[in-house]
Amino acid sequence: MSSADPGLGIFTVLPSYVAAVAGLSVSAALARDVSGAVAVVPGSGDWWQGMLDARARGAAAVVIADPAALPQKGIGAYPWPGDIPVIVERPRLRPDVVADALRARPGRPARIVTVECAAPAAGLEAVIRDGLGWARSLVRGPLTLQVCSATAEARIALLDSGGSPGGAIPVTLGATAAAGLHADGLLQVLGLGEVRTEVTVDQQAGLTRLETYTGDGALRAPERYESSARLALRRAIEAHSSGQPGTDLDELLEDMSLTRAVLAT
Repeated sequence: MSSADPGLGIFTVLPSYVAAVAGLSVSAALARDVSGAVAVVPGSGDWWQGMLDARARGAAAVVIADPAALPQKGIGAYPWPGDIPVIVERPRLRPDVVADALRARPGRPARIVTVECAAPAAGLEAVIRDGLGWARSLVRGPLTLQVCSATAEARIALLDSGGSPGGAIPVTLGATAAAGLHADGLLQVLGLGEVRTEVTVDQQAGLTRLETYTGDGALRAPERYESSARLALRRAIEAHSSGQPGTDLDELLEDMSLTRAVLAT
């Protein structure tokens, strides 16, 4: 990219993404039109339709900003063609933090994973979804729901990774509906095995903490100061440059499907 090149266009009105573009002045610039640009689709509404609309208007790539839950019919009615990259911003499941966790336990998938989460009713489904995404990442394979029990305000489930090379890895999930009107939540994930991984995500406090315990002692991963919006834009620019669509959308849909199976039981 030459010094005169303003960078790839980013079409967005979200303040966090406008700020992120300002921090990527060499590789990105705000665009006035979707065509040929990375379109940032707000995750608070019907983001599936927003994604389809962006593609129809000529977007070069799409970023889904912190997607909320969607009705299943909204996804099934119009399948995604998969011809442009889709990056999903999931602040509770940042790919850089996941990579840090996996690097700290090389070649050693967790032998058991526990996920505990709490959020107001409006945000509980999304927090469960991202907790299950963490479990999927730590066992390094898809999960299958085995049994689930629920009360009016809480739910507990047992899942496993039946397709893992080393045999089924059990995963337990506990979810509680908390009081409050905001959609933020608390997520705690524990991966046990030869290496112990502890993840805590407290959205209201702006905290993401990753700790790894081995026979040599404890290691706390350095705090990530880059915003999740800036990270998502960097990944979208890289995906557009490489022509690789990535797996973000497939992983999101997999985690959504499993979450709905848990909530429907």
